[in-house]
Amino acid sequence: MKGAATTLGMRARLVACWALMLGGGLLLAALPATAGVPAARTLVVAVPEDIITLDPARYSGHTLTETVQRLIYRTFLDKDGAFLTADAAASVRARDPLTWEIALSEGVVTHAGQTLTPAIVQQYLNRLTSPTGIAGYPSPARERLAPIESVSVSGGLVVVRLREPWAGFPARLLAEPAAALDRQGQPVGTGPFRLERWDRGNRVILQRVAQPEDPRAVTRIQFEVIPSAEERLRRVLSGEVHVALNLPPGAFWRLRASSRAKPVVVPRSRVHFMEFDHGGPPFNDQRVRVALNLAVDTERLLREVAQFETEAVATMLSPVTLGYDPDVALYGYDPIRARELLAEAGYPNGFAFELDVPRSKERVGRLYREMFKEVGVDVTLRVWDTWQELREQILLGRRHAWLAEWGNSSLDPAGSIRPKLHSQGEANYGGYANPTLDALLDEADRIPDPNERLERYGLIQQFIRQEAPVVFGYVEYEVYGASRSLDWTPGPNGWLNLEDARWLE
Repeated sequence: MKGAATTLGMRARLVACWALMLGGGLLLAALPATAGVPAARTLVVAVPEDIITLDPARYSGHTLTETVQRLIYRTFLDKDGAFLTADAAASVRARDPLTWEIALSEGVVTHAGQTLTPAIVQQYLNRLTSPTGIAGYPSPARERLAPIESVSVSGGLVVVRLREPWAGFPARLLAEPAAALDRQGQPVGTGPFRLERWDRGNRVILQRVAQPEDPRAVTRIQFEVIPSAEERLRRVLSGEVHVALNLPPGAFWRLRASSRAKPVVVPRSRVHFMEFDHGGPPFNDQRVRVALNLAVDTERLLREVAQFETEAVATMLSPVTLGYDPDVALYGYDPIRARELLAEAGYPNGFAFELDVPRSKERVGRLYREMFKEVGVDVTLRVWDTWQELREQILLGRRHAWLAEWGNSSLDPAGSIRPKLHSQGEANYGGYANPTLDALLDEADRIPDPNERLERYGLIQQFIRQEAPVVFGYVEYEVYGASRSLDWTPGPNGWLNLEDARWLE
């Protein structure tokens, strides 16, 4: 739960809201116990490294830092499945391609008891985005908010002016802390936890701000820095810690066999797939690409690659991405239909090609080779020591098919699809170009209503599935270790959602 109990109603979906509207300086000294919060068992989390800062202005990107800050600060928006929901912001809408308006939720209060107002948010955001935000110098946060030109207040709204169109601005607000500044110009938290202690390089301890309604809720969290992955796993298996991150290979099965701990898995945003050079035959023929998708026994691939710590995807989007449509069907395994399509495309006896794979994906490449052979396609593997070496040759136009992957930390669908499949995409290494898809993507990113835009990406996913520009693959799961005494579901993109954790005993 973020914020006080009085703000629970702000978690409702924003669909109705959109329609209506569219129409290191934070509290680093140890704090006394919070009044009304009883002494309780501490939730201990084993992490591989320390956080960078507790100040949102003083870092650009760091998953663990962001995780801790999500406990100390509310974010402007939240996520419910494929859609954006309210948090510190009640709604976010585009007035025009370069202007966004943020309406704040009512009753958002800082740890110091100050109500968040548009003027307070303007001051806070200017510290993050102006060229002189921190003591006359730009803050590191400007990198993650680079398109923002200015922030002002108008008609009770926070108005953000951009240098260039940025359709993914609302998705950025999923991870962007909302705060106020104290008299010294330092941020003051708005979230469910505050800092109790930070022993740099060793641990961070947080304490809940207000007594939760649920007596099983976690009221104290300790992040313990343990650099060794094997040691983190050992400690969660022994019961010394309650949650462990970044575990060694094979941790899933060891956790599953434990009486004290359990594996908790969540898909990542990074998608694995096979990419082609679309400049000529055979891969410029949609029937060939569909045939290769139908030739893949996905269940076997996942079973042999990652022992079910993966999930097949029907397009370029991971299930954790905003706008992901679970109703877009996988191709499924149909070697008979694959042979028919190859014959229709002029390859009744199949064809041969060389598949490039980084050494880390050699096993996956061998599986594809075996499956394609069953439909008459002869694959020769070429193994590269690193992706960087292979990428150089791809960019020179010397390679024709390769195993690839693409991550999207923003969770915005444009960050997954546009770079790889728009004809002008910066990572469209295969030269795929489809005017219809370009138009669909461009049109979607001109829609001012954020959730309507995400719904439009459902149509885009259907089109991509039909076109099969790549052999669609899978997403790997992040495997966490957790105590069997804990009821906890982590969020996407490394967000731990520890504020929602509950003790079972």
